[in-house]
Amino acid sequence: MKKIFWVTAIAVAVLLAGCSAFQNAMQMTKCKYSYNSISGVKVAGIDFMNITPATLVMAIPKITKIIQGDFSDLPLEMTVNVNVMNPSTTKQAALADMRYQMAIDNINIASGNIGRKFNVAPGQTSVLPVVVGTNLGNLVNSENRSQLVQIVKNFTGISGQESTIRLKVKPVLSTNRGTNVTMPEVPLSFKYGKKK
Repeated sequence: MKKIFWVTAIAVAVLLAGCSAFQNAMQMTKCKYSYNSISGVKVAGIDFMNITPATLVMAIPKITKIIQGDFSDLPLEMTVNVNVMNPSTTKQAALADMRYQMAIDNINIASGNIGRKFNVAPGQTSVLPVVVGTNLGNLVNSENRSQLVQIVKNFTGISGQESTIRLKVKPVLSTNRGTNVTMPEVPLSFKYGKKK
């Protein structure tokens, strides 16, 4: 059933999209995706990986709230950098947009669109930055509270442990007629946290 859906979606894309745009999009599905790095990680607006004595003093009220388990307003920001390698020596890989979904330690944290064009020249590797932002305060409930507390401890370096991040990216083909066809998703899994 799933295979029939993708065959139908690709057939529709062929009919609606320009030939070169379709070929570039199809090449994107043949690219190899791998984790590169995470940058710009902030919990409650604080970069715990690069904290200095001056920023620590200013962050004490926010850190106190986190330690006390006050999740009423707890933004989490990061950029996940993904390597995209185009194995073709002749075809460019390009898309107008990609969708993403992220889970940390099996809790769905965020989803959205990357919101920009992306391309990879033949035989090259480009880094796709996936900017993720969410407010953990909006996700907390009685069932996942202890897990979210652990995630915050892992991301801030308080626990000395790592969290497992699962990121799925889905290339999107925009057609001449303004419709979007989502291609098969690409799953990535990696660990993040500040070890003591």
